[in-house]
Amino acid sequence: MTVRAIVFDLWGTLMADRRELFPERARLRFEGIEPVLRRLRIEADRDTFTRTHLQSNRAIGRMQDAGRDVSAEARARHVIYQFAPSLADQLTPADCAEIVEAYSGVALRLPPILLPGAREALERARHLGLGVGLISNTGVVAGRHLRQVFESEGILDAFDSLVFSDEHGRSKPHRAIYDRALEELGVPADEAVYAGDTPRYDVGPPRRYGWWVVQVGDRDDGDPPAHRRVPGVLDVYPALEEMGLLEGRASRSSAG
Repeated sequence: MTVRAIVFDLWGTLMADRRELFPERARLRFEGIEPVLRRLRIEADRDTFTRTHLQSNRAIGRMQDAGRDVSAEARARHVIYQFAPSLADQLTPADCAEIVEAYSGVALRLPPILLPGAREALERARHLGLGVGLISNTGVVAGRHLRQVFESEGILDAFDSLVFSDEHGRSKPHRAIYDRALEELGVPADEAVYAGDTPRYDVGPPRRYGWWVVQVGDRDDGDPPAHRRVPGVLDVYPALEEMGLLEGRASRSSAG
């Protein structure tokens, strides 16, 4: 048995956020959304807005834990709902677009960073001739802006499939989001490996759904556990070699 595709988790596997930037992001986010709040006659200072949108994030996070997600536009309406429920459904498409750009687009100005070995891990997958995918639950930053972050980092073209929960409507750990990646990559679960760091989303579920799983990092193992655990994302490949899942890949990828 050899694998034909590898699918990565994003946060904690390929990318990390920079907590020291959170206060500046909060400032920029509020400045971007304040004109909309004024038009809606919602009075809120930056601290109030930050507390309120974090409250919205927690509510949507609970929904994601149950396997569902909402679009970036629906998330914008949900933030406004926390201030004034009657106004949420009155937002125009232009209002929602403005909120999304202010709310999510801050990541383009103060982006997350690639983790050590991430770029090389993507390059290695391409060298081996593997299909390359990503499954990510999204939060404040929408899939559309993450694609732009990837493009600025020069890694967008490394992926054959990008499945973001806000675009798909399902979130990890629901089986449908993993199946979507397999469908886009054109492989069955037993010919794909999932590489991620979080037991609840990246280990137990794909293992139950028939994937090969390599856990990155030392968080408590999943249920069921990963086939292998490695310290960093680039260490996934030696683990796959030990498991006999890459036999012949190098020769096929360089043939012709």
